[in-house]
Amino acid sequence: MRPLVLLVTSLFLPGCIVFDKKSEAVTFHRFEAASAAASRPAPIIHVVRANLPASVRRPAVVLLAPEGEVLVDDGHRWTAPLDRLVAETIAQHVTRESGLPATTTVPDAPHFTLILECERFEVAATRRAALTVHYRFERADGSAVAGGTSACLEPMGELNATAFVAAQGRNLAKVGKAIAETLRGLPASQYPTR
Repeated sequence: MRPLVLLVTSLFLPGCIVFDKKSEAVTFHRFEAASAAASRPAPIIHVVRANLPASVRRPAVVLLAPEGEVLVDDGHRWTAPLDRLVAETIAQHVTRESGLPATTTVPDAPHFTLILECERFEVAATRRAALTVHYRFERADGSAVAGGTSACLEPMGELNATAFVAAQGRNLAKVGKAIAETLRGLPASQYPTR
């Protein structure tokens, strides 16, 4: 009886497996950022995960068009959660632009915490990627030290996921530069000591 059950099961089970041709054609995206070594030891910058609009916090790349249209292409996905990718990319740009060590892991040494609030992460009119980030530096006690806003627009050659990711990568580089300029304006007396 057992051999008969195994034979019947083996004949019908393969019919339950569905091979989706779309899943084979998935493209994974991340933002490009040249890595750089810190040239100064302090202050250390701890970059926490970015707060993003709920509509883009998905595994797939989401294009929010200016007419309110939401384009989701499951054939284009992020290599990691988008909030983490944004934080990691900005950390790399901040290190390159400021020479200061920036990390997404909590350091043991005294450090600033960089809070990132993304207000816009979308496609603007005339086929441009729009990114608006409010940022602030906090001490360990939660007190704000400095901050600012960076609003960026980058042209997209086409209205698709690949062009959007590339344009937002350029926008993130601009945000990293603005954050580094804010850091350069801080006097050493503002640096964290514990």
